[in-house]
Amino acid sequence: MFRLLLLTMVITLLQGNVYKTQNDFDLIIYGATPSGIMAAINAGRMGHTVLLVEEYEHIGGLMTGGLSFTDFISFEVLGGEFQNYTNRVLAYYTEKYGPDSQQVEDCHFGIHAEPHVTLRIFQEMLREFHGIEVIAKHRLNKVILGESNAGKVGISGVRLIDLNGNKTVEYEAKVFIDATYEGDLAAMAGANYFLGRESQSTYHERFAGKIFTRGGVIQSGSTGEGDQRIQGYNFRVIMTDDPDNRVMIAEPEGYDRDIFTPILETLKNKKVAQIFTEDARGILRVQLLPNRKADINDIKNAPVRMALLGGNYDYPEGNTETRNRIIEDHRLHNLSLIYFLQQDREVPDELRKEAQKWGLANDEFTDNDHFPYRLYIREARRIEGEYVFTEQDTYMAPNSVRTTLKSDAIAIGDYALNCHGVSPPGELYEDLTEGDFNHVPPPFQIPYGITVVKGFQNLLVSVAVSSSHVGFSALRLEPTWSAIGQATGLAAHLMLENSLAAADVPVDQLQRLIHEVGGKTVYVSDVDNGHPYFKAIQYLGTKGLFHQMFPLGDVNLRPASNLWNMQYREAYPYHQIDPEKQINDELAKSWIRMLNLDTESSETLALRYSKNITRGEFINYLYQLYSQ
Repeated sequence: MFRLLLLTMVITLLQGNVYKTQNDFDLIIYGATPSGIMAAINAGRMGHTVLLVEEYEHIGGLMTGGLSFTDFISFEVLGGEFQNYTNRVLAYYTEKYGPDSQQVEDCHFGIHAEPHVTLRIFQEMLREFHGIEVIAKHRLNKVILGESNAGKVGISGVRLIDLNGNKTVEYEAKVFIDATYEGDLAAMAGANYFLGRESQSTYHERFAGKIFTRGGVIQSGSTGEGDQRIQGYNFRVIMTDDPDNRVMIAEPEGYDRDIFTPILETLKNKKVAQIFTEDARGILRVQLLPNRKADINDIKNAPVRMALLGGNYDYPEGNTETRNRIIEDHRLHNLSLIYFLQQDREVPDELRKEAQKWGLANDEFTDNDHFPYRLYIREARRIEGEYVFTEQDTYMAPNSVRTTLKSDAIAIGDYALNCHGVSPPGELYEDLTEGDFNHVPPPFQIPYGITVVKGFQNLLVSVAVSSSHVGFSALRLEPTWSAIGQATGLAAHLMLENSLAAADVPVDQLQRLIHEVGGKTVYVSDVDNGHPYFKAIQYLGTKGLFHQMFPLGDVNLRPASNLWNMQYREAYPYHQIDPEKQINDELAKSWIRMLNLDTESSETLALRYSKNITRGEFINYLYQLYSQ
């Protein structure tokens, strides 16, 4: 009896005290990033029980961990749950400081928020749905596979290490979403994934592989050769020039001045106009937030970089110890760089004194020495899905000012093909970061297939989505990931309601659900989600109704004007519908033909319904007819 008891104790210890929970869920989401949060909210809204799991102590990913200056190009791309978030940010600053306050102006309609404000709002949004349970400080230990069906793997549960009590717990669910920046759940389940850079020949992308660019022009020495180098990481450090809230950076433990002395020649030769700058003339990019704070970021191709280029190659596939070491390396590099620029006596006086105006914000990350919680993982694994998003998916469609039509679109994006580089300058060019590129396409659609993990029944991915390195460079933004997350939450609902595999979700129904909650699947510059014909315009626009709306002979494309001297721009031209304009017969007939409506001849139908009504009214009529 004693031997049996001893054997049982040993087995228990070897298994790490695995506790099987009694609370099974409809959906488990691993990664409480903004994308994971939006997925949870949308599944919870549909009445499902959701377990949202986060490895770190705080939910919200980068948006509560430093990245507070949100990247996109035009406001018209925002919709759905992310727009709900920005509306709450604006309401928070308006209520606390007044509608005419500097804080309201600096939040720019709710897109810029202090990290602690974003954390508060995310928590409020999640608490509104009782079916959502959130657990932090739980790290994935094992993915438990279930039965396969039609050659596709099923997942039945996950084993997690509870970092609070150092015990192991298991949870079961019917559907799973990987919302981590790293694609950890999918990779641990055995999914295939892409890492690093494809060669130029893989997908015939202009910016693939080894590349040097200057002013958007590809330079000699660019071979297009693929490799496993990873786009550079850095922290998004929250700093302030307010003396009452400023904490100056002390000499970091492990500081090595010799690492930074080569910078002195660059500074003394006046290659840097100032240390902290709102443009690309310096080293630390100041992106202003409410309450005299700034999100400090790396500057692409600057002579001195926050990004520790080459120091992150082992991160995506690294174990916990490897990742922690890389995180600490980046933390030390960022703190040491700022400390050197502010305190080293050989830094030119005018630059050093200017740099000393800034310090860490005393009221942010108060449990982490005022330093951000999360390293900015611009890119890690990219999980192979039913579709691979590439540079070509941002190209203009034939005879159109719009990009390639995606009739299965679940979200839209509006940002550059943008990479901060993979290797420091010095290889061929002393002033060019290898792997850096930046090219701004028109707004584009994002297909459902990039979220459906190839070879799996019940697994979706909302961040580490299926794409090439170049394609991912246009997707890797929190508003875009949030929109994809919202769509995966609604896709999970359809899977649960109809006992469907991820690949079998009826995208038409999914799109209608997305539109119901204000999400966008096609870019329209003059009809937002408060408009009475929003759903009709989004749905039919996703069918291609507006792709040939403007004859190319009448188009004179010019860059949209910038807003507030930032990367934000006015709406992309020739993407308006003008819903209040009267419809004409020619446009009415073309729309009817495009939809292949066969109830009556296109001419008869157009003449009957296009007299003295607006474009919006006609589109709404077509929507009702098409739905029938």
